[in-house]
Amino acid sequence: LLTAPPGLGQGPARRRRPPPPQSPLEKVAAQEELGLPQLAGRWFLVSMASRCSYLAEHSHQLEATAVTVTVPDGQSLAISTFRKLDGMCWEIKQRYLPAQAHGRFLLKGHGYGSKVDMVVGETDHSSYAILYYQKGQSISVKLYGRTSRVSDAIMDKFEQRVRAVGLSEDMTYYFPTYGFCDSADEFHVLDGEL
Repeated sequence: LLTAPPGLGQGPARRRRPPPPQSPLEKVAAQEELGLPQLAGRWFLVSMASRCSYLAEHSHQLEATAVTVTVPDGQSLAISTFRKLDGMCWEIKQRYLPAQAHGRFLLKGHGYGSKVDMVVGETDHSSYAILYYQKGQSISVKLYGRTSRVSDAIMDKFEQRVRAVGLSEDMTYYFPTYGFCDSADEFHVLDGEL
């Protein structure tokens, strides 16, 4: 008896906006026992999975890539990537800031839509690390090793992680295991994004 007639006091019908699509990275769990100081040091890019069309077209030109990780303030990651471009060694410096959750980081880019989210998915700190990167709705997975080669067991783990985010073997690229750059001269240092 005390209910209002339908439609009374409700004003114009309001459409609910659909929730934003869930980011692929939200489904990726970060490494629980992550010690940032133990991540510091030199790593070699072993393999990468991505839908990137540039990578697919130029996969025959992949260059040996090494990174040096430092933890300048105990919570962010400063990553210097060393790789050859047209025969010259380049260093690309990037600073990943801590995001809201443990094991998640953010690289702020220049301009709209240029930020990169990164998750440390799995690492034992001493032989391998699997990192996830997302720019826009595009996700990629990278396998780093403390040496330029990793065990078959680690490779299997990486391939499982790649499949779990919807990437496949034909989107997985393997990097050369020799020809690394150790440094770059002052004229071949870039601050910012790859």
